[in-house]
Amino acid sequence: MKTTDLIELLAKDVRPAIPLNHVLAHSAIAGILITGIAFFALIGFRPDIIGALASGRFLFKFVVTLALAISSATLLMKAGKPGVIMGTSKLHLLIPIALLASAAVVEIVAMPPETWAARAVGHNAMNCLTIIPALSIGPLACFIYGLKRGAPEPPGMAGLIAGLTAAGIAATFYASNCDDDSPLFVLLWYPIAVAAVALVGYVAGRRLLRW
Repeated sequence: MKTTDLIELLAKDVRPAIPLNHVLAHSAIAGILITGIAFFALIGFRPDIIGALASGRFLFKFVVTLALAISSATLLMKAGKPGVIMGTSKLHLLIPIALLASAAVVEIVAMPPETWAARAVGHNAMNCLTIIPALSIGPLACFIYGLKRGAPEPPGMAGLIAGLTAAGIAATFYASNCDDDSPLFVLLWYPIAVAAVALVGYVAGRRLLRW
């Protein structure tokens, strides 16, 4: 076979690459499905979920967790592409922090000082610190797999953002089970769980996404 014939044959066999954004979108869908199945199979909603829906503090938890998931996912779409400068886009990660801090200030102003400690400690700290990371495993694995189809630069930061996105998804599910609705509780414990997942994502990115 002539060289030119071989080149033409190989060219015909080349399939168009799937855009990274589509790959990561599919990873997100898969991660949400995995987390949802695990959540409803093993944990489920809190018993008073119907009554809780009338509580602004309960619903506000989802505003915070979804803000984290969405802002991180927006950055994740950029993190997998080499040479893309995130710039001020990183400031989007401050949105859930600002929302939560504002709510905590309102709680402190509205509630007597002697109740602050009890509200912050709550009853579900260990559940928060274990369930959120556990539910994050599926989506984090999906995002790392999706990022391998790109060329993240630097890989550690891409993994960290994947961890934040996965933790946002997991925390959204967990918030429907947790009956500690105080912003003080969420401000104290949720960030610790999220940071743990982000750290795992950073290490995974450094090791698995290098190119």
